[in-house]
Amino acid sequence: MRVLFTTFASVGHLNGLVSMAWALRAAGHEVRVASQPDLADAITAAGLTAVPVGEPLHLEARMREIAAKLAAQGAQGGGPGRAAPDMNELRPEKLTWDAMQKVFATMTPVVFANASPDATVDDLVAFCRGWHPDLVVWDTFTFAGPIAARACGAAHARMILGLDMLGNMRARFTEAAAERPAGERPDPLRDWIEGHLTRHGADFGEDAVVGHWTIDPTPPSLRLPVPLHYVPVRHMPYTGRSTVPRWLHEPPRRGGRVCVLGEPSLQRMWGPDATAEGLVSAVAGLGTEVVVVLDTEQQKGLGELPENVRVEDTAPLDALLPTCSAVVHAGGHDALGTAFLHGVPQLIVPEGQWDTVHKARLVEERGAGLHLTPMERFDPQALREHVARLLAEPSFAESARRLRKEVLTAPAPTRIVPLLEELTAEHRSPRA
Repeated sequence: MRVLFTTFASVGHLNGLVSMAWALRAAGHEVRVASQPDLADAITAAGLTAVPVGEPLHLEARMREIAAKLAAQGAQGGGPGRAAPDMNELRPEKLTWDAMQKVFATMTPVVFANASPDATVDDLVAFCRGWHPDLVVWDTFTFAGPIAARACGAAHARMILGLDMLGNMRARFTEAAAERPAGERPDPLRDWIEGHLTRHGADFGEDAVVGHWTIDPTPPSLRLPVPLHYVPVRHMPYTGRSTVPRWLHEPPRRGGRVCVLGEPSLQRMWGPDATAEGLVSAVAGLGTEVVVVLDTEQQKGLGELPENVRVEDTAPLDALLPTCSAVVHAGGHDALGTAFLHGVPQLIVPEGQWDTVHKARLVEERGAGLHLTPMERFDPQALREHVARLLAEPSFAESARRLRKEVLTAPAPTRIVPLLEELTAEHRSPRA
């Protein structure tokens, strides 16, 4: 088969696709990865073939622009400081028709259209019509993927990297729409996708929103109950080029090792007054060996480190976490999935985007960790107390090991390749 992966120009979202791409490549299939030109170097660094489409996305600047627009939407919806409509809501009583319609009316132009600008869509359609992929695997934010797949007749699958917030809300939205009069079903996401499809001579189907099927690395006990076709797969960590440092050859000191991740932002996790120096001082009091991962910008101003604290600007999580007794992070898919895979108790301080708050609560409900709400002011005592609980109470490690067993029951990416071949043959158009 010819298989095209596509994502908007985010290294984190690319990393979540790499293991699946390599599984298909190792099985003998031709694989390409399409994204905006900003991501080409990261794609080729993963050993995959890049297809640049559209103009550079300049993701950081665009994210600031999106945040400003969402803040403005929130203000318009109820005054300054009011949250903009988003897909984080799971309570059925809150998912009214009007509420969901507002979410799609906000997310479509502000988020989805920004991830797949017109030039990206047009270039991707042109590439697919020339290369003729049998299967397109697309990141759930990257609707250029299903548009191009329908335009060229390819089978296509979403690959999600966490809870299926989009699938959940879309299922409820379509159910609610079916109960409304035919002329009273505004659907901003369909309208935007259908506009692109019409330009390229294709028609709309609901699979253009949710895929013919969805590849899902979420442990089954944590998944949302969404009536879609899911193909489970095991999370296989990939964070780009990495080297195991010499200090990691040695076992942890007596008392264990704790890993603290500083991304995406110390201030978003720990409060606007949080500093690297304050974080290091707080974790030094744990009485264990501590590895704090901070980028070079975050490390500025750090003085002499306590004897039990090591600060690194990068670390291979797949090698580091098996040596740790606990990990502190913001709820990102790779840190979460790697902790699950290695059975490590977690303290999650969710930075609030997409599904991170829900994942943090689910981990605590399963007994495999604790969570803190993002702080208005940095509270070092709360940090130490929560990590100390993870280290002192055996139930957290026991629950984390149970989740690890659940994760290991899911098939590795290589094991689902035959199923993907079958599904592709079932859904691919004869012209693909």
